[in-house]
Formats: sequence, structure tokens, C-alpha cells
Amino acid sequence: MDGKMKGMIMAGMMGLSLILGLMAVLGGSWLTSDEFMGEEVDGSVEITYGLNALNIEDPDADCSDEMIEMLEEVYTGMEAECDGDALSGTWAMSDQCDFYGKLASDYEDAGIEGDDLKQITDAEDDACSTVTAGTMGTIGMWGGVVLALVATLMMVLPMAGVDAMDAIPEMGQKVISWGAGGLMLLGMVLWYFMLPSGDASAGTTLWMAGAAMSIALGSTLIGQFIPADE
Repeated sequence: MDGKMKGMIMAGMMGLSLILGLMAVLGGSWLTSDEFMGEEVDGSVEITYGLNALNIEDPDADCSDEMIEMLEEVYTGMEAECDGDALSGTWAMSDQCDFYGKLASDYEDAGIEGDDLKQITDAEDDACSTVTAGTMGTIGMWGGVVLALVATLMMVLPMAGVDAMDAIPEMGQKVISWGAGGLMLLGMVLWYFMLPSGDASAGTTLWMAGAAMSIALGSTLIGQFIPADE
């Protein structure tokens, strides 16, 4: 392929990676589960996890102001609302970590010990570990998205006759190009290995993140190893 075509392909791939990366980091379905707080839910209830929050949607629940108020009171920090006829709620993992921590303290103050207390402390450990995993994943994904934006501009602006990015040295351009997909990959790996064990399955936005990472690295590989025709 000639140099112009190669540049357009690379820019298109990096731009697509940028869009998918944004959708992934802002999306709420990195994982899907059929359990809520350790209990299996009905088939109509949808439980998903983003990087930093749990999302629940129940189309068969009582979608009333009283139910919303009860949920937000019982599950401290949850934001519930009626989405049409479905009841939905978003619960930040940091709030869930605090919730279990307070519950464990209440159990200890009440003299409750044994398996009941252990179940709560284990849930607290899992929630807090998920917070840490989500933080690392968020940092990696946002870092990759920012570098993907810069890399896209480095390729697109010269095509439009704008030399604003020419001040970046060649080595810096290579670091930015590799860093876009590399940081996304690092964020995903850290997120995965810091997650507590469980039966959750990969969700839509996790696949988007994987696609964004792969496309960004693919764009850089084309630039580095596929020569343009003279």
C-alpha cells in the first residue's frame, strides 16, 4: 500500500480504538452476573458491573417512589430510579465497600460471630478488592484513551496540512502510539487479576475494551512493521 493509504488506515484504526475505548470506560457492563449480594436473582433481573459500580435492573419490580426510597435507604449510596416500567439502580463499589464495613462493625457490636460475621467480612473484602481493581482499570483505560486521541491527532492533522503536532519528537510519537493500546492492555490485566474470584461473565463493554486495545496495537504494528510503497 502507498504511504497515504497506510496513513489513512492507521488513523482510522486509532480513531475507532478511541471511540471504543471511551464507550468501554464509560460503559456499565464489564461483567454480568446472576447474583446480588451473594443471592441468586430471578431470570428477569439483570445485574451488571462497570469498572466502578454495580447496576441492577428489574422489569418486574414495584416501580414506585416508596420502593425507590426503601432501596436507597437500605443500600446506602445506591441511586435508584424508574426507567419506564423497570426499576433500576446504580451502586458505586466504594459505597458497597463502606456498606459491608459498617455492617461488619454492627455485627461485632451486637456480638454476632462465626459464619455470619465471616460472610459479611468476606463480602467486604470482595467489594473493596473490586474497588481497587476498578480504579486500576479506570486509570489504564483513560490513559490509553488519552494517548489514542493524541495518536489520532498526530496522524490526522498532517493530512489536513496542520503541523501542530510536528514538535513531538519521533521517539515521543512511538511512545504515544504504543502507549495507547499498551495502557489499555495494562489496565485490563490489572483489573482482571485484582478482581475477587466469582462466577460473573464477560459483558459487552469488556469486549469493547478488548477490541479498542487490539485495534490500537494493530494500528501501531502496521506503522512499525508494514512498509509503505514508494
